[in-house]
Amino acid sequence: MVVKKKFGVDFNSEGGALTLNPSEVTDGGEEDGVHKKTHKDGWTIEGKIHEDYYTWVNDFEANHPKLGKVWGNFENTVFADSEEAFEDFYTKHKPSAWDYWDI
Repeated sequence: MVVKKKFGVDFNSEGGALTLNPSEVTDGGEEDGVHKKTHKDGWTIEGKIHEDYYTWVNDFEANHPKLGKVWGNFENTVFADSEEAFEDFYTKHKPSAWDYWDI
């Protein structure tokens, strides 16, 4: 069963857009393009870095060898293989809030 989480219902942001930080998908430069990074906690996160004065990741896919997969976009809908997978990912790789008008 796939778990579905919606922005504004299951998680919110008082600070604007919710996106992943580029450091979640790369240790190197934060240039535009698709990047992939494996973290010590077992999550491998892949996503496209966008750059326009600020850098961010909207759409992502994260895989964990025991918990499964979490994917989507924190500004809209995020899916997970289980509630446990979503909670673990959201706790350890929480998205950042920022305002697109700051660009």
